Amino acid sequence: MRHSYSKSSKKPFGTYTAHSMFRSKYRYSQIEILNKPFYENLEYPLGSKQSLYAVISRSVYLNDRDRDAILEYAAKGNQVFISAEYVDAQLLDTLDLNVQYVAMNSLFQQVDTAGPMRQTSVTVHRQDSMKAASYGFFYLPFEAHFVRPDESNALVLGTNDEGSPNYISVVHGNGRFFFHLNPEAFSNYYLLSGQNKKYAEEVFSYLPAERKTVYWDDYYRIGRSPNKNFSLFDVFLENLILKWALLMSLLLLLLYIAFASKRRQRAIPIKPVNSNASISFVETIGRLYLQKKDNQNIAHKMTTYFLEHIRARYYLNTAHLNAEFFSSLSRKSGVDETEVKQFFQFIQQLQEESHEVTDTELLEYNNRMQQFFTNKYEIRSTRYG
Repeated sequence: MRHSYSKSSKKPFGTYTAHSMFRSKYRYSQIEILNKPFYENLEYPLGSKQSLYAVISRSVYLNDRDRDAILEYAAKGNQVFISAEYVDAQLLDTLDLNVQYVAMNSLFQQVDTAGPMRQTSVTVHRQDSMKAASYGFFYLPFEAHFVRPDESNALVLGTNDEGSPNYISVVHGNGRFFFHLNPEAFSNYYLLSGQNKKYAEEVFSYLPAERKTVYWDDYYRIGRSPNKNFSLFDVFLENLILKWALLMSLLLLLLYIAFASKRRQRAIPIKPVNSNASISFVETIGRLYLQKKDNQNIAHKMTTYFLEHIRARYYLNTAHLNAEFFSSLSRKSGVDETEVKQFFQFIQQLQEESHEVTDTELLEYNNRMQQFFTNKYEIRSTRYG
């Protein structure tokens, strides 16, 4: 089911309920909806003080200008609330924060689990002396959490059902950032389950009670790339030397087409491809496994081969599959970091003992692995990365 987090959507993973609660909290403030990148909103009206910027999205990725702008915005005394499954890594790194998105400790361990979905819950630390309440629903476990946020002078405001911090605040300049890693907790599906509306109220209670202006972001929610307006030709046109190099290359290409294209070459006979006995042997063994329907064993061998490929090609240690590993693999392979994490989540699911691997999943596994191997950025990144 699509996680739209749209303020006007009443579907399970829309945020109509959360947005209504937010407007109720700031009913005396001017509330504006933003539909442009953060940098383009900075001069006006986001340049003023005593305002709040809020975004609930699946992911928030920023380019350099947007990242600098949002840091400057907070430093001036404004507040920033971000609830997203994946937050821009460089923004977190600037604030000295580290996030562990996926628990991969069971990738090669046969763990007895009841399945990927279960009763999961979250908790907000109360500001009074009362005991914190736990709010839950039946969904995928909220595994994303901050790693040792106290070392970065961050204040832990909430935790997941494992007791790991998933909601924190950190001071920046004269303002403050609020980071929440489970946007599903603000979906209609979650807030309309039991007494879960109180969870959003407790989360929002840490935000300033009064703000002159409140901005609800609707740009990053759609999942736009931070480089949406970026063109490769912009790099050449902004640099005089590269611009002339491009023009000369185009001129030489036109000359080649005009003169060299008239050259004729005799037909080259087709040479039969030599047979490879090792490939035939592998195909025979593969058919034996398929006949036995031992999909679990095949998936395990594919995983072993895939990890060996990563170690041999990218020189990465696969013993600890954590956020640093995902970031390094994404940088060296050219594959988007979100896709890398999702692929390893899929691998983890296939490795679970209680999970019966179907033919469809096995075929999907093979196709996704091949797409990873043939990524168009892979050759470039392995040569220079």
